[in-house]
Amino acid sequence: MFSRRSPLAPLVLAVLAVTLLGAAARAETAPTTAASDDLPEALAPLPGEAAPTLGAATAIPSVDVDGTTPQIALELVGDFTVPVEVTPWADAGVSLVVEQVGVIRTLDADGAVVIDLADRILFDGEQGLLGAAVHPDEPLLYVHYIDLDGATVLAEFELDPVTATADPASFRQVLTVEQPFDNHNGGEIDFGPDGYLYLGLGDGGLADDPRRLALDLTSPLGKILRIDPRATDDAPYTIPGDNPFVDQTGDAAIANADERIWSYGLRNPWKFSFDPSTGDLWIADVGQNEYEEVNVATADGAHTAGRGVSFGWSAFEGTERFNDDQAMFGHDGEAHVDPYFTTSHADGNCSISGGAVYRGDALPELAGWYVYGDYCTGVISAIPADPDSAAAVVAVDLARVEALVAIAAGLDGELYAASATGAVHRLSPPS
Repeated sequence: MFSRRSPLAPLVLAVLAVTLLGAAARAETAPTTAASDDLPEALAPLPGEAAPTLGAATAIPSVDVDGTTPQIALELVGDFTVPVEVTPWADAGVSLVVEQVGVIRTLDADGAVVIDLADRILFDGEQGLLGAAVHPDEPLLYVHYIDLDGATVLAEFELDPVTATADPASFRQVLTVEQPFDNHNGGEIDFGPDGYLYLGLGDGGLADDPRRLALDLTSPLGKILRIDPRATDDAPYTIPGDNPFVDQTGDAAIANADERIWSYGLRNPWKFSFDPSTGDLWIADVGQNEYEEVNVATADGAHTAGRGVSFGWSAFEGTERFNDDQAMFGHDGEAHVDPYFTTSHADGNCSISGGAVYRGDALPELAGWYVYGDYCTGVISAIPADPDSAAAVVAVDLARVEALVAIAAGLDGELYAASATGAVHRLSPPS
């Protein structure tokens, strides 16, 4: 097992508990959470207290009534420095771990450095290296980070699958977005089933969407953007022609819309993922005062995997009205899309850590469940990934991991839980 315990970890954890993902929001059907009387409201150590123990994680036994309730164990895979993402690199045969401090490593016994970007990155609170994704067809690595000036940067590096490294000298800036505040930066980047790159950006920060950017179609903030990140002779990237706001000059309401926008009305889409079996887009959107939200946009129907969809922030938090000066309907006159599922801060939740639909082989009872968690409670839960069902969505609690920041699929199709303490666990069959 790879171990790289950082002396910064206690300090990092304290900062993250206050600011990493922001306060959370949203609840329709609250999950059946295990008792959390033994958990502090936040997992950062107070002065004089010990920092959380690396790898402090437990399975939560579920009542298995009919033999179909998922049961898991947690297998400690490695120790990193503030891991925030796990992403596959198929050509090199490895999964990658993204460390918020600016380093990307292999998720294996060596934890070898793929690239070190620490000198380019502002690492503070929610800022840092936030996401990475490998192009599905070319040896190119894309990274999402906050630069030394506090701006969002999407950058490209060339990869060598033989040495499993990226070349720092090959740096190419794809795009940059100015940030008005130092929080709600989003994080996730991912290639969709269509081969395009999707980038999640928060609403610009502070609290309550003060600049009303999430529903403003002229701003990229509070959105998921969709581009082809590869350079052409005359552009650093291209915008797909079927993006929803391309060439909409005939409609005054959206004539000046940012053509990179795919979905909008999001507060802080820290993590999102595509179901590899259906192509459905699942978004874990960090909430404000009351609720945390799981959104889903099915791949079929009018809004193909979120195309042109408004998820409602900040007109709504969950299904509750929030900013009264924001329109109750989207750009097309359609209602904002309600969350598929919400969790309440009343249950101790504070910041949702998404999230992926399980399609691996090791846990057949978990197949077809969306797995997510919460930073403050540390509880990993699962809900049936069945957007077409009329049945009430009920969560099953699976495990607890301190300072949980992400659930993501690795190259093997299995799910990994990343903790701000440094631990990365694999969700494995119970013994």
